[in-house]
Amino acid sequence: MARMFDSCLVRQCAPTLAGVKVGNLFCLEIADGVLLCEIIARWNRSLNPKGVFARVIAEKRGRYYIYVYRGCDLEKLSLSCDIQNFLKGFGYSAFDLESLLRVFQNRMKKSVCFPHEVGIFLGYPLDDVRDFIAYGGRNYKQIGCWKVYNDVQNSMHIFEVFKKCKEVLWNQFEQGISLDRLTVAS
Repeated sequence: MARMFDSCLVRQCAPTLAGVKVGNLFCLEIADGVLLCEIIARWNRSLNPKGVFARVIAEKRGRYYIYVYRGCDLEKLSLSCDIQNFLKGFGYSAFDLESLLRVFQNRMKKSVCFPHEVGIFLGYPLDDVRDFIAYGGRNYKQIGCWKVYNDVQNSMHIFEVFKKCKEVLWNQFEQGISLDRLTVAS
């Protein structure tokens, strides 16, 4: 059973595990909360030494939203004045890692779908996150891992990098490589 959950983590979070993305967010439907806690704890024992962390960010109707992120990368991102000013508009007031995650977690729990700032926590370009909000998800120039409003060429390159990470890590996982060996250290 552990391998089944690990396969989900690899499929959903390969770019973060590979060190090319700040974070990934994915959903698990699991009836046993104790089992979920055991899975997250096991992942963290394996991933934390590499600078990667997993946590349940919200639960909605039996679905658990798991945020897997690189702590150092999220901290670096949060030091940007532009990011801080943007997040202040959504009620963020402290920008240390735990404060950011606590507010994000509260906003995820209260949101019907996803709070608009989710793109920041996933490492999407700030201008694209802003424009997604301004245009209500319409009028984008390209779509891939996110809706692109600005630098299409660079975004398309990033999408290809993410795709390659997924292919490479999935192939290695299928060959029996463990999570801790798949994960690139920060």
